[in-house]
Amino acid sequence: MSHGRFAKLVELAKLSDSERRRDLLREVTDLFFETSKTRNARESALFDEVLQMVAAEMQDEVLAELSATFCDAADAPVGLLRDLANHSFEIAGPILRRSKVLDEQTLVQVVNYQSQAHIKAVAQREDVSETLSDAIVKFGDDHALDALLRNDGAKMSRAGMETAVDRARRNAMLHEGVVTRADMPLDLLNEMYFVVETRLRNQIMERNAGVDPATLDAALNKARDRMKKSAVDLSAEAKNAMAFIQSKKNAGELSARLLVSLWREAKQAYFLYGLAELTHVDHQTVAALLERGDIEGLAMICRAANIERPLFVTMAVLIGGGDAAMARAEEFGKMYNAVPVEAAQRAVRFFKVRKNAEDTRAA
Repeated sequence: MSHGRFAKLVELAKLSDSERRRDLLREVTDLFFETSKTRNARESALFDEVLQMVAAEMQDEVLAELSATFCDAADAPVGLLRDLANHSFEIAGPILRRSKVLDEQTLVQVVNYQSQAHIKAVAQREDVSETLSDAIVKFGDDHALDALLRNDGAKMSRAGMETAVDRARRNAMLHEGVVTRADMPLDLLNEMYFVVETRLRNQIMERNAGVDPATLDAALNKARDRMKKSAVDLSAEAKNAMAFIQSKKNAGELSARLLVSLWREAKQAYFLYGLAELTHVDHQTVAALLERGDIEGLAMICRAANIERPLFVTMAVLIGGGDAAMARAEEFGKMYNAVPVEAAQRAVRFFKVRKNAEDTRAA
């Protein structure tokens, strides 16, 4: 570095006048880029040291300018950018999203200790490692998680995706990110089937249709393992309802007509477990479907189980409740007819795995 250029760094380090310091900072920044191809490692370290020292005493407006200047620089001063990345979000944002000089350790530290806005910015980086993704899943809110899911450049671990699906079952904001993620495992994708809206259900069905038997078997095995770990213990009321339904099944008396009678007798828990048994779908999925009044989902599981159309319509009206549901009876019938049996059975097969895990836990 020439004596004149070095003198500018020394002058900047010594200046106390804020206006002159700001002007000289711009000159030194320009000098940094001008010498990009000629600096050696010692000179780069000197630039970094002086810029860090001066930046520590500058106002946020100047720091935001530095952030915008250096965020895309391949040889940006690492120490300076590390400091700026841990500053307020207005300053840190561009660096967290775009700078390639920050190492993984720095980014993980930001995710661990900075704001949700910081975490979301990290999730939007062009390249996000599994380690960094796991930290985002752990510490980030659903907005940060949504950004991560939608980022094709983010690598996510199996554990991270499982957590994402568990959270998506409780927050519709995450539905599209989960369903449209290209590397979402098939078994986890299908867990979302009865949770998401029709448009996203259709996307799940399209992916299922293109799956070969070996891939499907592998996905079902993973689903089985996951359900064994996540199956919850049943309450005494639930076990009584299951025992009643099992007795009716053993006696050959379990039918959709019985379920209609149970609902009319206000035995909703018995109806729930009976419907789960008839359709081979776990009770948690059925419960969520009933809670939402999801008639389309009900049509899917009833169609897959070959429950007759008139009985489906009756159940749909009962679940819908009131005169408004009665007026939609014809619409419900058309909804049932519109569901292809094969497609319905394909959609339900993953939930049969959940049902088997539930039965094992109850035994």
